Amino acid sequence: MEIDINFIPKSREYLRKFVNSNYRDFHMDMNEYRPAKGYGNFPNSIQIVQCMREITHIIGDVFGDLSIPEKFSSSEDLITQAKTFIDHLKSFESYFIESVEKLNSASKSIPVPIPTIDGNRKRTIEVFEKFVNLAETESNLREEVLTKIYNPTELEKIENLLKKFHSVANQLKSRRKEDGKPRETILIKDEYDVQDLIHGLLKIHFDDIRAEEWKPSYAGSSKRSDFLLKNEQIVIEIKKTRINLKDKQIGEQLIIDKANYRKHSDCKTLICFVYDPELRIKNPIGIINDLKVVSTDFTTLVYILPNE
Repeated sequence: MEIDINFIPKSREYLRKFVNSNYRDFHMDMNEYRPAKGYGNFPNSIQIVQCMREITHIIGDVFGDLSIPEKFSSSEDLITQAKTFIDHLKSFESYFIESVEKLNSASKSIPVPIPTIDGNRKRTIEVFEKFVNLAETESNLREEVLTKIYNPTELEKIENLLKKFHSVANQLKSRRKEDGKPRETILIKDEYDVQDLIHGLLKIHFDDIRAEEWKPSYAGSSKRSDFLLKNEQIVIEIKKTRINLKDKQIGEQLIIDKANYRKHSDCKTLICFVYDPELRIKNPIGIINDLKVVSTDFTTLVYILPNE
């Protein structure tokens, strides 16, 4: 079987055709189906109209450019964001059902925006679900080939470690018992525990791992220690979410940290790893897209994991 080892080209072309052929129509529907256009207010009209806005803006802003690695860091990154978009669109379903039920019970006709926007929503979900299936199949075939012929880059080695981190942390909880008691192990309770385990995992691929200590300027911060891979000119910054460290705080801190390392003479690539085992981050795509930069001078990559 002949396999194209580029980044899921067939599935990306499938999704690109859908985006290019539908974006203009979606934009017209977004502008047309508003209460101000004469359709008035109906049950859940705010949420239903907002659904059309989000379909249009996310398709245009997030999926208007499917290039890898310029827009998405990897095929897995694109697939993950597509899955998140699917889940987001599915979350609107109850608004449509409830709106129709209320109108039927009042013996009122169904306004045009409801079936039209819901049709756009369902069609978009269907296409993105097919894309995910195609992309995962294509990606798996690609991985089988690459494991035989491809030497991973330093960034890919780090990305793989970060993606496996949660699985490793969970595995460490299951240790052999002695006298009925499990042996001592490392439990991931805070950011320092994450750093310790990441440090150990990095030793698999890298010999020269240095602590890069500095004092951030954001409120309540203490001296932090990130990892500098001097030969590779890579800095790995680690954070762990907690009750008072969620979307807003994480985003603000990473912006400050990014500005700091952009001026660092030994840092050409900043990798921000946010360990979020309780899934406290509600909009990981937003944070990732706001911070990600890929250029010859300075690159920032953000991983918020696990994501499901």
